[in-house]
Amino acid sequence: MKAEISGERLLQVAAHLFRQRGYLATNVREIARAANMKSGSIYYHYPSKEALLDAVMNRAICALTGAVKTALAALPAKTAFRDRLRVAIDAHLKAIHEYGDFIIASRQSLEMLPEKERKEHLKLRRQYADIWRGLLQQGQASGEVRAGLDIVPVQMFIFGALNWTSEWLDPKRRSYERTGEILTEFALEGLNA
Repeated sequence: MKAEISGERLLQVAAHLFRQRGYLATNVREIARAANMKSGSIYYHYPSKEALLDAVMNRAICALTGAVKTALAALPAKTAFRDRLRVAIDAHLKAIHEYGDFIIASRQSLEMLPEKERKEHLKLRRQYADIWRGLLQQGQASGEVRAGLDIVPVQMFIFGALNWTSEWLDPKRRSYERTGEILTEFALEGLNA
């Protein structure tokens, strides 16, 4: 049990330091010190700094995927596209703010992973993107998203907007739900009067 707690604490500290200082500027001794561990103890949990980064990145993408999949699966089958999009946006927003250090460190550090792990992580990212692509295609099929619209750039725009909230959204001032409503409305209607 203590080893699990130490491993979890180590992962959280590493994610925070990778986010704040960058992967390359963070060394194992600093991570161990911040986690109140001896440097050698890290290797009990992770065989290398790269393995620690891989775990941080996997936590990030699994948190996003799990949150959005669970939120969409909880909806009745006949839920309108607009409501499905809002629920997906809300779930993504909440995951970003719950796992912010993980997600931002992941976004910043993809190229630092060894090739095998990077390919595996890119596969996970594609699976997450497929959820959103499927959602937007459902919107096209229902007529709520313009036919013929290339949805990949739209999807990337949505990801960019949602991910950037990690820098400016204060949930004490504006809730995830309200932010989700605003972003859903903008995604569907733009700036039209």
